[in-house]
Amino acid sequence: MMSGVGRAMAAFPHGGGRDISTDFTRLDWNELRIDSVLPRYTEVIPLESDYRNYDYAVSLEYPEYVPLTRDESMVAERFDSLVDDHISVSTFVGVQRKVGVLDISFVPIIRKGGKYLKLISARVTITPTPKPASRRKSQTTGGSGTRYAAHSVLKDGRWVKISVTEDGVYALTRARLRRMGFADPDKVRLYGYGGYRQKELIQADSDYDDLQEIPLYRQDDDTWLFWANGLVYWDGNTRVFNEYATQSCYFLTEGGTPATLETLPTVAASPSKGQVSTFTGHTLYERDEFAWFSGGRNLYDGTNYASGNSHTYTLSTTDSDGDERLTVAFTAGHKKPTQVQASVNGHDVATLSMSGLSEYTYGTGAAGTYDVGAHSTGSVWSVRLTSTAGHDARLDYLALHYRRRISVPSSSGYVAFSAPSGQQSPCTFTVKCAPASTRLLRVDAARSRGALVELVAAGDQTATATVDAPSARYVAFDTSHSFPEPAYQGEVANQDLHATDSLDMVIIVPSSGKLLGEAQRLADAHARYDGLRVGVFRADQIYNEFSSGTPDATAYRRFMKMLYDRATTDARAPRYLLLMGDCAWDNRMLSTTWKSHSADDYLLCYESENSFSDTRCYVMEDYFGLLDDGEGVSPILEKTDLGVGRFPVTTQAEARAMVDKCIAFMSRSNAGAWKNLVFVLGDDGDQNSHMSSADEVAEQVRLGCPGTEVHKVYWDAYQRVSTIKSNTYPEITSLLRRQMGEGALVMNYTGHAATYCLSHEFVLQTEDFSSARGQNLPLWVTAACDVMPFDGQTANIGEQAVLNAQGGALAFYGTTRTVYSTQNLLMNKYFMKYLFSRDSQGNPLRVGDAVRLAKMNIVMQESSRSQYLENKLHYALLGDPALAVTQPSLRVVLDSIAGVPLASGASVPLRAGQRVKLAGHVQDAGNNEVRDFQGVLTSRLFDSQVTVTCRNNAGAKSPFTYKDRTSVLFVSQDSVRGGRFSLETVIPVDISYSNASGRFVFYAIDMGTRREANGYCEQFTLGGVDGELDADTIGP
Repeated sequence: MMSGVGRAMAAFPHGGGRDISTDFTRLDWNELRIDSVLPRYTEVIPLESDYRNYDYAVSLEYPEYVPLTRDESMVAERFDSLVDDHISVSTFVGVQRKVGVLDISFVPIIRKGGKYLKLISARVTITPTPKPASRRKSQTTGGSGTRYAAHSVLKDGRWVKISVTEDGVYALTRARLRRMGFADPDKVRLYGYGGYRQKELIQADSDYDDLQEIPLYRQDDDTWLFWANGLVYWDGNTRVFNEYATQSCYFLTEGGTPATLETLPTVAASPSKGQVSTFTGHTLYERDEFAWFSGGRNLYDGTNYASGNSHTYTLSTTDSDGDERLTVAFTAGHKKPTQVQASVNGHDVATLSMSGLSEYTYGTGAAGTYDVGAHSTGSVWSVRLTSTAGHDARLDYLALHYRRRISVPSSSGYVAFSAPSGQQSPCTFTVKCAPASTRLLRVDAARSRGALVELVAAGDQTATATVDAPSARYVAFDTSHSFPEPAYQGEVANQDLHATDSLDMVIIVPSSGKLLGEAQRLADAHARYDGLRVGVFRADQIYNEFSSGTPDATAYRRFMKMLYDRATTDARAPRYLLLMGDCAWDNRMLSTTWKSHSADDYLLCYESENSFSDTRCYVMEDYFGLLDDGEGVSPILEKTDLGVGRFPVTTQAEARAMVDKCIAFMSRSNAGAWKNLVFVLGDDGDQNSHMSSADEVAEQVRLGCPGTEVHKVYWDAYQRVSTIKSNTYPEITSLLRRQMGEGALVMNYTGHAATYCLSHEFVLQTEDFSSARGQNLPLWVTAACDVMPFDGQTANIGEQAVLNAQGGALAFYGTTRTVYSTQNLLMNKYFMKYLFSRDSQGNPLRVGDAVRLAKMNIVMQESSRSQYLENKLHYALLGDPALAVTQPSLRVVLDSIAGVPLASGASVPLRAGQRVKLAGHVQDAGNNEVRDFQGVLTSRLFDSQVTVTCRNNAGAKSPFTYKDRTSVLFVSQDSVRGGRFSLETVIPVDISYSNASGRFVFYAIDMGTRREANGYCEQFTLGGVDGELDADTIGP
């Protein structure tokens, strides 16, 4: 839950370990409610610029507690594992657009003397302690020019892309190079680093940039050799695969002087430091073909054990020296627990157990590693897996790890190896080989071109090499072996993304380039209407310079990070990223669901490791905005630096429809009083919790944006029609369909949902969004489940709404997976707060800013053991993040009512039937009249506020009640000339006669400049009858 204080806190100056105490904090338990779960108090506090040099401890001093009520104590008892006899404060230091922030989070409840108590107030004390010098980090980001090349090597010359699929030594022959179009193969140069998945943790001291040249080894007059990284590497005994690519790419060019392989200086041997003749070898069996759930990065074997519960796999070792261990990773998708028994060469070695499916879970997995060396029968290993009969179950992968001799096999002609972890330097490798024809290559030194290592013959079939970096990767290869050639991918046009100047916004389109025209049209519109600097780039161009031509989602992030790091001020750093292209949870398109699609028509997405659960699995657009060094490994905690949006489009027609909507909105060509309307919708059921949450959002908007008309549409306030088959709200359906045609600025819904409907009563369905007609399009916000899983192929409300060329939605902010209502309220309130806010210069925040800031302020701790950890990651924006869906910058001010000046503060009584003259003006943020405003004013008069008691259709403990102005007494349109207006109207007779305040709401638009203004006035009462109104004396 959100903190009840909500105050802005200044950055804390640092002193050597001294305490820094805030004012006493009083918790607002109207907001920190204990309903179905325990709340968490959270705070985000800005830090000083040297925050990296400090550790922070937070304590609560002088705490004051009161007992929980009986009902609250029952909830606390259910979550007793989260409660102790003292409050444990969790902290995390994050970075938001290069500014350090301290996240504070705790459950404000304790257990003492057998009773539960809640915190009422305390003094929050923050103690910064200087880190040891060894742990301090530089305050710079390396943006001075040393970290990033000024230009890409792809800027000039002719370039060809080649590819491989697995690690190995590869050959480039003179004949093949000529077929690729190179006139002088002797001058061909190789660039790149292959297809290993990009490191998600980016650090200045380990980062690399652009394409690095790789020196070729000349095997003979007509053949050159090189080592290529494939798509899988091993981190210890964990295989790491590239879930974005099926080919690992490199580049060839011609001209200049090719780099030469240098030989590293001789290192003196040190017998005391160790001789190494073996390393850990791995054999992997994995087939990625099937998904239990439409989400996540992992795929599984295509064979279902339900149709045959026992299968045998053959794995082999090369030059094994024993110590064999087998990893079995298995999955199941059955409501009851599943077991799988593994045997090796006829001997049972292990039994894995997987739990049955639970709510929101579509698969489960288990993995284990077992010693199997005692069952060796040679180099061939037969692994048999037998699972519970009849259960849906599939293999994830098998991996055989073993101690392998450093020996060059005749079959492959090479061996790649590293010393065991912790090996001291210098280290001497002993290699079984033919010394005369064997060479040793170091291939993975950071930012290094690779180099030869001297091999010293130690016999006819043995050689040694002493190195000072034993953990590096080395390849011993037989120069007489015939190695395979890489595949030819085609020519690559010159490009130079490294020369990109600072931008406010980046638009990325799929590699096919079909959407370039529409992307540029949108970029031009932002430049024309907003003054934004926008760049448009193809995905393959980004891969070429930031992931060696191999598709990788982190390449998008590294490109944005380059622009971000180079920025010398916040104003020059990018703020928005628009992914103009649909995506697939199966980025490689290997599964049956996706294999018929073309990857070149899609952009990549960042999927979670969890690939089983509708709540734990996520597709995370914010990943591309993690731009500060050290980010990329804790997405739940880290702060995104960009507002990210996506157009889920694959065709020009789809892109054109979305761009047309954006341009119409930016140009205000359809602007009118509809832009002053915000509709807040609340589902029934669940003890009125959804309507209660919706009303919190509505009241926040009403109080924060008083010039806006907030319309409350809560299901339980309307008649529900019940039949044997279903319950419906036809009046609400009709109202919302009509409003979708007439228009609104925002439509905000809280409640139950699915991909195909809003609420169990099917108040709105997918067809309502796909068939809606109208030009006045709202931003839809849904605090509900599964409304827009855009990474799948299921038709859904969010995508249908934004892709509808004749109506639907301008943009859609909602969820891709199942979410929890408590956290939804927090997201909804933060998002709506920032949507209608302005920055320190008075400029309106844009939709992307609202997304970024809302998520920045939602604090979760990975140690909290909460099922809500991923909740905020499920929210995404389908639409342009640089749109300003906000309040007008100008204000309509009412100066007098019935000749009574309002500046005096007096409340003017108005009576039914009274003819009333209103006069006012339009002013700017500095309270200056806008004399050149020439346009139309729309005025609405609302009756006094009433308390609405709902019908309790869903049988809650008590009916839901809320306050609203339910009666619109009149609507009029009048002219504004020279920034002033005057109008006359008659107060209708159907007022409530409450003598309470009514409400005027105004919206004005300048017909020439399309400037907008709004305002309101409640400085009058409605009651009584005007004396000139004839009495009604005629009976019915």
